[in-house]
Amino acid sequence: MTPLIFKKTVNLPLPSDNDRRAHDQRLRDALGLGALSVPLTVTRRLPALVQHAVPFSCIIGRVGERHRLIDVGNERSYSIALDLGTTNLVVLLYDNIAQKDVLVKSRENPQVEFGSDIMTRMHRTMSGNGEEVYGVLLNGINGLIFDLCKEARVNRQEVHAMTVAGNTVMTHYFLGLDISTIPVDPFLPVVRAPGFFTASELSIDISPEAVIYVFPNAGSYVGGDITAGILVSGMAQSDRISILIDVGTNAEVVIGNRDWMIVGAGAAGPALEEGIIRIGKRAKKGIVYDVEITKGNISCKTFDQGTPEGICGSGMVSLLYELYTAEMIDRSGALIDGAHVTTIDNEKAFSLDCDCREALYITQNELQNFMKSKAAMFTLLLVLTRSVGISFSDIKAVYVAGALGTGIDARKASGIGMLPAWPAEIVRPLGNSSLDGARLLLTDSGLVDAVNVIADKITYKPMQDDPEFMKEYLGAVFIPHTNPEMLKAG
Repeated sequence: MTPLIFKKTVNLPLPSDNDRRAHDQRLRDALGLGALSVPLTVTRRLPALVQHAVPFSCIIGRVGERHRLIDVGNERSYSIALDLGTTNLVVLLYDNIAQKDVLVKSRENPQVEFGSDIMTRMHRTMSGNGEEVYGVLLNGINGLIFDLCKEARVNRQEVHAMTVAGNTVMTHYFLGLDISTIPVDPFLPVVRAPGFFTASELSIDISPEAVIYVFPNAGSYVGGDITAGILVSGMAQSDRISILIDVGTNAEVVIGNRDWMIVGAGAAGPALEEGIIRIGKRAKKGIVYDVEITKGNISCKTFDQGTPEGICGSGMVSLLYELYTAEMIDRSGALIDGAHVTTIDNEKAFSLDCDCREALYITQNELQNFMKSKAAMFTLLLVLTRSVGISFSDIKAVYVAGALGTGIDARKASGIGMLPAWPAEIVRPLGNSSLDGARLLLTDSGLVDAVNVIADKITYKPMQDDPEFMKEYLGAVFIPHTNPEMLKAG
C-alpha cells in the first residue's frame, strides 16, 4: 500500500570525470522509481543540494502509474482532504510523515449567497454572474486552508497534496468548468473523471507543485461525493446487496454490490437542515438529535450534551415519530390542539420545550415540508429497489451518510415511514463519507483505480419524471404510509 505522498532520503555522489550524469539523472537513478516527473521549479533547486554532498529528502507523489517529485530538502509534508459540499466546506489536514490526522475545520460554502441549492446557483451563473459564483468558492477554499494551516502551525508550502470529493456541479465550479450543459437536456457534464492536477493549475494556495486529485462523477447528478461514500462503505467489494443513503442538500440512494450498482437522486434533503426548518441545523454541539415525549413531558438529547439551540435531521425524524406516537399530530402531520401547541404569525406551531435558551418552534408548514421529504425519501428507496427486481428484505446492509446519518434511530425512521422496517443492526451510520473517502485516498494511492471502477459501474436512474415515483409518493406522505405493509423488510 503506497500513500499518495511519501518521502525518500537520497545521498548523491559528487560529479566526477567518471560520473558525468546530469543532476536530474543522478537523482532519478538514486530514487529508482521508474517514470518520474521532475518539475522545473524543483530542478532549479538541485544544484545547491548536490554540491553539498549530504543526504536530502525528496517528497514524492504517486500520480496514477507515474511518480512526481514535488519538493526537495523539506522534512515536513502534509496533505489535505476536502469535502466540497453544497452547504459546507470541510477540510482535514493529514501528516504524510507521521501518517496521522492533524486537524479538521469547516466553514459555510460562501456560494450560499447566490442560493442555498445547486439549481439556484447554476441559474445565477448562467445569467451573467459566473465569475462571482466561481470566485467566491475559490476564495472560500483558500481562506479555509489558510485558517487550517495557521491553527496547525503548518506552512502552506509544506502541503503537498489535496484530494477533493464533491457533487458534479461543485466539482465543475472547483475546476472552473462550464456548468451550463448540466441542468439542461441531455444533462451532460464537461468532464466525468477529472483526475490529477497541480495546485498552481487550480490556483490553490499550497505548494505550487502539489498533487490535487478530484474524484470522478458518474453523471450530472451523481458526483464524486457519492463515489467516495461507496468507497468508504466497502459495498463495491461485497457480494451481498447493500444500500447507501446519503442525505444532505439533496438525497442520493445507491443500491448494489461488487457486480452492479444503480443510483437515484431526489430532493429529500433540504427539510433536514437549514433553509426549510428555521431551527434546522447541522450536527454539532447543542443540536438536538433525539426527542422523547412521555405523558406530555418532552426531553431532548443533544450532541456533546450542549444546551439545545436547533435540531438536525435525525432529531426531526425522532420528533415526528414522538409527536405521532403521543397523538399530538394526526397521520397527515397536522398538529392537534393541546399542550405545547401555540400560534406564530397566524400559524400553528409546536414548542419544543427542552431547557433551551430560547424557545424552539416548529410551524405546521415546516412539519408538512418534512412530511414531503420523508415521503420522497421512502419513495426513492421503493422505486429504486423495484427497478432492479429486489425487495427491501434482499438488502443486507444499510449505510446512512450525510445529515441524516448522525444519530439516526432506525426504529423511529421506519415508524414514520421514512425508511423500511430494516433491523437496527444492519443500519450503520457513515458520518461524512465524502471527507472520509478523500482521506482514504491520501493513505493508499492504489485506491484511485478502485474509485474509477466504482464510477464506471454506476447506472443512474432519473426520478424527476418517473411516473411510478409520483404515484407511490402520494401514499408515502402519510404516517407511516397509506399501506403500512409496504414498509416491511422481512
